[in-house]
Amino acid sequence: MQAIASLGFLRSEKCCITIFNYSIAIIIYCSIIWHFSRGLSMSQSATRSSTLSPGFTRARKLSRFTGILFALAFLVMLSVALSALVFVFLPTTPSGVGHGIGFWQGFGAGFGGLHLWQRIGSMIAVQLITVPVVLVLYNTGRLFFCFGRGEVFTDQAIMRIRRAGWWMTASFFTGVAGAYLLVACGQRSGILVAVAHVNFPYSFPMLALRFADAIFIGVPVVIAAYVMEEARHIAAENAEIV
Repeated sequence: MQAIASLGFLRSEKCCITIFNYSIAIIIYCSIIWHFSRGLSMSQSATRSSTLSPGFTRARKLSRFTGILFALAFLVMLSVALSALVFVFLPTTPSGVGHGIGFWQGFGAGFGGLHLWQRIGSMIAVQLITVPVVLVLYNTGRLFFCFGRGEVFTDQAIMRIRRAGWWMTASFFTGVAGAYLLVACGQRSGILVAVAHVNFPYSFPMLALRFADAIFIGVPVVIAAYVMEEARHIAAENAEIV
């Protein structure tokens, strides 16, 4: 029991360190964006590339490159979500080996040897876990392409930030729900073994720690989007007064 408790503490500590690193990264990134955009004119055309400071040229190139990386990640996660639909009807390979999908939270979903209703339930659980992440990657990629075009404080960029934050926050709740649905469908891989033997709500902290990054990142991103929108409105009003 002591070894299990120690292992749980180490996982919790690792999760907290990851959340802390993400928080620092968000603060640094917002500082960089503010540094490059503070010299912008606050007129209606202030967000176009012609009014950007020369130092933003490199940031635009990096933003386009980052947007491509997010686009590739989006396609990978989309293929995972779509593969679950295929595995409902083709649960095994021609040689009889069951298909399965692994998640970064330390568990997975196997489709071989399950009844049809279990496969359908597992497919829905996979969608609950992956679709919000797909939408986060989509909006984040579109956001960096906005930065690549020199659009920083535009309605489009702020909308992408807000949507990415909301979907990131939603992925916490859908992810936990998807994990419980996998347990209900007979999945017993990784941490799902422990979840299956512990009654709700006592099993909730085990899954919440696995998805904690989502809510600790998503909520600050949503708040940052609203702050950016309000700052844009204030700057526009000040520009009209001047």
